[in-house]
Amino acid sequence: MHITINRAELLAAVKRASTIAPPDSPLDVLRGVLLETDSANGMLTVTSTNLEVSLAEKLPCTIHEDGALVFAAKTLGEMLQRLPEETAELCRRENRGRMVLTSGTAGYSVDVWDLGAFPKPDLPFPEDTVKVSGVPSMTQHTVFATAQDQSKPLLRCVNLMFTSTGLRAAGSNGSCIVTAKGDDQSTGDISLLIPAPSLGKLAGMCGNEDVFRVGTTGKSIVFFKENFLFSSRLMDGGYIDTESLLKTITNRFTVLTDIKEMRDALSSVMSVAPDGRVRLSFQDQRLLFHCSGDLGSASAGIEVIALTGTPTGEYWYSARQLTSCLKALGGTITLGIAQGGMLTISTQDAYYLQNVMRAPAAKKKVTKAAKPPAAKAA
Repeated sequence: MHITINRAELLAAVKRASTIAPPDSPLDVLRGVLLETDSANGMLTVTSTNLEVSLAEKLPCTIHEDGALVFAAKTLGEMLQRLPEETAELCRRENRGRMVLTSGTAGYSVDVWDLGAFPKPDLPFPEDTVKVSGVPSMTQHTVFATAQDQSKPLLRCVNLMFTSTGLRAAGSNGSCIVTAKGDDQSTGDISLLIPAPSLGKLAGMCGNEDVFRVGTTGKSIVFFKENFLFSSRLMDGGYIDTESLLKTITNRFTVLTDIKEMRDALSSVMSVAPDGRVRLSFQDQRLLFHCSGDLGSASAGIEVIALTGTPTGEYWYSARQLTSCLKALGGTITLGIAQGGMLTISTQDAYYLQNVMRAPAAKKKVTKAAKPPAAKAA
């Protein structure tokens, strides 16, 4: 291999690859990034994988000699970061020996691995793909609600549903559920489970305006466009029928409010009980938040507009889960209380449901027993 390439473009691609390649993998080849040339198209392909997620990017370059090699992703990024010029030159003569990386008067000579058994992502058939856009927004509206518990692998996933009316997504940790609208042009009839961390990695590498072709290979879902490809392993198993479940939810009353005001009010009262429960209550045209803990108690209120029913009652919820929801959503929202005290929050693009909790038990005051009077000396 012998190529000349824009150093900043290669550095950016290697940095993205480093977020995929596990630096502590027992397999040397997985700690590396695969570099392959394509002289017919004048492209260098940069591929990384951890067997769960794969990333491949194509970069324009000048190819003096074709070749392929694998090199430690983190180390390659550090070397490219330190080189001084706009272009860099990679050379490994006759596919053996060390790779020489130079830029201007600076350079490195390092050992590399051969291509060997580096696992490359499969591609779906083009005719079995659909267009998808708005990945970061859809991810933001769903990933926060998925489980963190390693013992619940299915609940650690986002359910992508390609329907006749477009792409829909859902996430749940067992005590809350969120559903979000995706691209209305992404129609189909298939339901897929993609691990939430994998979807989060893809969202961090693209923008809402990016349009992908999406398809499956049976075991993986593949997002690709132009010179970019992202593949993630799919999970097998049944998921919550969120569509049927949410049809059974009926709000007793709803109010209109601003999510930023809710977020600020909740944040102010959580200072006394960051891991506790928050009480929501309604008085006239106000929504009141209340938390209490070892540090004391705090209350805050915001103005709301009643839409349906009569807002009344007191309800307790997980403060952390509600905070995560309010951070993920934005704008004006409709907040409701459904049967059993379940909390619903709906926006133009998402619908959130959180189970009610029991009110915390009142702490009993401990009174010290009176000491008997001291005996008097005779």
